[in-house]
Amino acid sequence: MKDIVQKELDTLFSLLDIDADYDFNVEESEGVTYFKISFNGDNLGYLIGNHGKHLESLQYILSMMLRNKLEEGSNYRVVLDVCGYKEERNRKIEQIAMQKADDARILGEAIELSPMSPSDRRVVHVTLQVFDDIKTESVGEGEDRRVRIIPVSDKEILQDTDTDLEKEEESEE
Repeated sequence: MKDIVQKELDTLFSLLDIDADYDFNVEESEGVTYFKISFNGDNLGYLIGNHGKHLESLQYILSMMLRNKLEEGSNYRVVLDVCGYKEERNRKIEQIAMQKADDARILGEAIELSPMSPSDRRVVHVTLQVFDDIKTESVGEGEDRRVRIIPVSDKEILQDTDTDLEKEEESEE
């Protein structure tokens, strides 16, 4: 798989006349294969584009190219980064998610974030999934899709815990 990804990446960059050095890693997590490609060098802002739009587009195009080359049913994600841009962006999104989760707890009501790309929404969902007193959901359509952060009452947490215990007891039988 790694050879196929590397060949397709080189083909894409050759067609686009992009000459940049990159590091390529493959990681497995929870049944998903992540192809992480990180570009390093000077004057690579054009790969990022305005608010990461070029980077998202390149990532999407490469994913579509791989869809035709990798075996059907492969569970993979392509992650492109340029000079740590995506890592820094994800850190900022995580901070915003944590702040908004605190706001939702204090106010006791749901808070909606600004519209986000699917990858940015995923960062919010993953960041907040570790908390029992907060749940997240994506709402809206297309470019207007956003994350809603919802505080969960103590009563709901207890009900969920009771339900989890019942499921666990049933599975033991």
